[in-house]
Amino acid sequence: MNIHNEVRDAADYRRIDPKTSVVDRDFLTMKPLLRWLRDVAPEYASGVLLDYGCGNKPYLPLFNHKVQKYLGADVVQNASSTVDIVIASNNPLPLQDGTIDTVLSTQVLEHVAEPESYLREVARILKPQGYFILTCPGSFMLHEEPDDYYRYTKYGISFLLKKVNLKIVRLDTAGGAWRLMGQIFLNHKAFGKKVTIPILSTIIYHGWVFIVNILFSIFDDLNQNQKDTSNYMIIAQK
Repeated sequence: MNIHNEVRDAADYRRIDPKTSVVDRDFLTMKPLLRWLRDVAPEYASGVLLDYGCGNKPYLPLFNHKVQKYLGADVVQNASSTVDIVIASNNPLPLQDGTIDTVLSTQVLEHVAEPESYLREVARILKPQGYFILTCPGSFMLHEEPDDYYRYTKYGISFLLKKVNLKIVRLDTAGGAWRLMGQIFLNHKAFGKKVTIPILSTIIYHGWVFIVNILFSIFDDLNQNQKDTSNYMIIAQK
């Protein structure tokens, strides 16, 4: 199998089942992100939750036990027809003001051409004291092109949220510089050049993935520089 196909298949599978392992190319990025979504974010979820940019609703199992209703909105219907609200890009949601308890947005904001409009919709539909659970990239390779517009700093996302009257109550990073460096290296190994010796190249590639994931996870735990991170994980409140 071609390395590029393996990478694409793994990414597609994760949009359905949010799991990762040390043999996955994006383990360094996804491990802390998924752990945060599992262990931290659900504590802020309640009532009616809207997954804004839901895709295949991969995070439904993480939040379903905390909420009364889990809705999904996206610009296209998914293959399982589980998107509850299909809207055109940049169009307002067909929801009344202040009717949603929790909004979830995972790795969506970088794909929104007008992020302030998106965030204003979040603030509009949230009930007073409602929570916005947001993850977005600080640094990551181009993906889902050409609809990949932005990378954020913690100051940039704080500025945008403040403009729409959402207050950050918790901000975490998905590891630091070591995880980011390891991820950049593995992205290069996966996409930086064509496979010329299919069997040997595939074996070497998987060896790199395993070794780098192990070593750079350890390095990051020992010396975490959070000024560089692949993702920010944020809890904001209206």
